[in-house]
Amino acid sequence: MKKLSLIVIGFVALVFTGSVFTYPHVFFLSTIEHSDFNNVSKNIYIDPDFEKSEYESVLSLLDKSKARIINEYGAFTARPVVVITRTPGNAKKYGLGTFPGKAFAAPWEQYIVVNHQSNDIGLLTHELMHAQMREILGYWAYQTKIPTWFDEGVAMQVDYRDHYKVNYESFSQEEIKRVKKLDTPSKFWTNSKEENLKNYRVAKAGVQQILTVVLPEELYAMLSRIWQGEQFNSILSLNKGVSHVK
Repeated sequence: MKKLSLIVIGFVALVFTGSVFTYPHVFFLSTIEHSDFNNVSKNIYIDPDFEKSEYESVLSLLDKSKARIINEYGAFTARPVVVITRTPGNAKKYGLGTFPGKAFAAPWEQYIVVNHQSNDIGLLTHELMHAQMREILGYWAYQTKIPTWFDEGVAMQVDYRDHYKVNYESFSQEEIKRVKKLDTPSKFWTNSKEENLKNYRVAKAGVQQILTVVLPEELYAMLSRIWQGEQFNSILSLNKGVSHVK
């Protein structure tokens, strides 16, 4: 038993060390509690460039985002570390770069990093939904069993930004089948912003189509079955029950 514990500890240490060298922001996120960011509520950290008078608006945005997920899917149980940046330097340090928001995961923790300058509930809710899916599936099942198009499509259901407003009936089945082949990050994201936007929209439509057969509140139970070992395709029956779609 002691030997097994040492092996597990060694493996975790190896993963952590490798992640730090490959992705330095992982180290900074893992040590956020020792940074100059202000821990304003449980696992929520806010850039020191914020005035205290602004904290309430940040926390309110988080509450509204969680409420939107609850309204759509029935619950929000994830407890990721949420890091709100404000300066370009801190956005880069914590892994955002030029992106307005990202969700990161390590075997030991989940992180949501958002640049508050965007102040967008759709963006924040989208990233929190990724955390909720990881909460249900666990790190390894999420990384290995969930195709990227589906992960993004589920998150897109609670992202109401204007350029992502879609109706699945306006997409051909050929286009939806195309996006379902984008099962890894390297396939889903390209060097073209226009192509990426298109992939997000079609992924949203693809999941929207599934949710005409599977109720949104049933999604968590099915994800739990994937965590228990069942296969993604067999759980969601992606090619069944949608023949009525144009």
